Amino acid sequence: MRLCCALVLLGIGGSLPGQVRQQVFEVADALGALEDKVGAVPGNVQPVDRLVRLLTNVLKREAKAAGQPNAAQVVVRRPRQQMLLVQGDRELCDLVQSVLDEMRREPLPRLHLTCTVLVMPWEIAAAHGLATNDVQAADMASMTKLMRDVVKVKGTLRNLPETIATPLVPFVAEPRVGGEGKPPPPKGAETVWLRGEAVAASSEEALLGVQLVRGNLPEDRTQLPKGAVFDRAFRLRVGDGVTITAKNGKTATVLWLRFTGTSTVAPRRRVV
Repeated sequence: MRLCCALVLLGIGGSLPGQVRQQVFEVADALGALEDKVGAVPGNVQPVDRLVRLLTNVLKREAKAAGQPNAAQVVVRRPRQQMLLVQGDRELCDLVQSVLDEMRREPLPRLHLTCTVLVMPWEIAAAHGLATNDVQAADMASMTKLMRDVVKVKGTLRNLPETIATPLVPFVAEPRVGGEGKPPPPKGAETVWLRGEAVAASSEEALLGVQLVRGNLPEDRTQLPKGAVFDRAFRLRVGDGVTITAKNGKTATVLWLRFTGTSTVAPRRRVV
């Protein structure tokens, strides 16, 4: 079954760039196609609710960046039919359509992410222009300078294993610490986890929602962890990177995340 869309335009000429409109998307078909390829994800939070959560947070950020902070909204209009009502301009509605199209794509894209967690005195983070109120673009040159300064003040650098995210399947990564030639983590140090979900918007772009967590994660990976160091959602293109910064007293914790590319996974065959 192809995606059915019922379109309601607010105002005259709703297709004009920047003009807010409402569009209804039937997402059951796309979510079903995704589940056929990756299998059912165990957990109490249903795929449609996790999709709404991610889309809502990304679209709100995009609308705010466009100077329309109250323009974006995603709600479940008919839960049983899995229909979403999306409010936004044409670009945001097209973005949602692209995400649904990618869920059907054969073969399914997988998203390759690399991450580094840095802990440093707040004055170092501030001196490099890092802020806690948003996701910030980050390139290799600026991050190399930051890492040098972190090493100078004996801060912490923790590299995460490469994450290969399957669309709308929660992923978890733990920073590597210690190892040959490296000191072990301090005694009693808390475990730091990266938890997230992602969907492709094209072969070159993805929407991501990530949380950095100290201590324990919920056993149900579909649930958001409580008390996360930060929880951010954003749009990212292949080859780009971002930093997300949290401040705790005089200490800054920074996640540097890079979207390095995509690969494909063979469709999962149904057992007849």
